[in-house]
Amino acid sequence: MVATFFLVTSLLIGIGIKYSIDQHWWLPKTEVVDIDPESIKLKIDLNRAEWYELIILPGIGEKRAKTIIEYRKEKGPFLTLEQLCEVDGVGVGTVKKIKELVFINERREGTNR
Repeated sequence: MVATFFLVTSLLIGIGIKYSIDQHWWLPKTEVVDIDPESIKLKIDLNRAEWYELIILPGIGEKRAKTIIEYRKEKGPFLTLEQLCEVDGVGVGTVKKIKELVFINERREGTNR
C-alpha cells in the first residue's frame, strides 16, 4: 500500500514537471501577429539574443535557436554572420533569409569603442 502510494505520487509529480517544462509557463506570453519576415522592424543582436528571441527568425525554430546559443557558449561570440553556418543545422540558405534581421555587435565586452 505504501509502495503504491509513493509510486503514484512520484508519477504525478513527474507528469506535473514534464507538463510545466513543455508549456514554457515561465516565459512571457507572446502572440504571433504576422509571420512575414518583412514585418519585423527590429534587428536582433546575434551575440546577445536568448533562444526564445531567435525563434522568430525565418528558418530558426526552438531546436536551432538552442543550438545557436550552445555554440555561442562553447565557441564564444560570433565575429561574422557567415560563422553562423558552423552551427549544426544552419546553412547558407538560412543565413541569407535572416541576414537583414540580425546584426553582430562590433563592440567587444571590456572595450570602450
